[in-house]
Amino acid sequence: MKVMTRAKAKTVSGTTKGGASAIRSWIAGGGSTVKGTQKQTQRQARQVLNEARKQARRQATRARIAAAKARAQSRAKASGVSTKAIGAAGAAGLLAGYFLDPDSGKRRRHVTRDRALGLFRRGADRARRQAEYRAGQVEGKVEAAKSKTAPEKPAANDQALAERVKSEIFQPADAPKDSVNINVEDGVVYLRGQVKRPDEIRKLVKEAESVDGVRGVENLLHTA
Repeated sequence: MKVMTRAKAKTVSGTTKGGASAIRSWIAGGGSTVKGTQKQTQRQARQVLNEARKQARRQATRARIAAAKARAQSRAKASGVSTKAIGAAGAAGLLAGYFLDPDSGKRRRHVTRDRALGLFRRGADRARRQAEYRAGQVEGKVEAAKSKTAPEKPAANDQALAERVKSEIFQPADAPKDSVNINVEDGVVYLRGQVKRPDEIRKLVKEAESVDGVRGVENLLHTA
């Protein structure tokens, strides 16, 4: 009997200890849950506070813009300023609000600055290319004028000048090489011989006169 009583007592004692441990574990777990809930609540409260501050800044900015527009309108009415001036003041207020917005104003200012710099660079490059093109045109015209006004290069002697004239006027395949004679005396070209048409005479004389070093042309040609 005593043995059974002692066994029952041990069982009751073990059960009591187990229940106490379970209670302590539940309390500890509940405590951590409470702490996590508190942290989450604090984060949510901070987010709500930050959003409220942003909203307050936006409202304050809008209020300042509206007050500036109202003051401009009242001053314009008092001083008799035109509607265009009032519109300009309103546009200035809108621009100020666009670039001074507490959330996006900094980004907008940077984007506008970058675009303006890009436009300036493109304009400068375009102006530079146009200036280089015009300078090239002017240089080409100057060189052409120099070549036109450059003195003719005289031939070394009459024989060399005669060969130069022959190579010029007898270059075409149908030139009258067999019926025309060319000789040069003191830089003057003498054309002798016979051709088929009068226009051939004029052509030969003109080509001979265009050769560098020729001082004159004596036309002794005749038609058949």
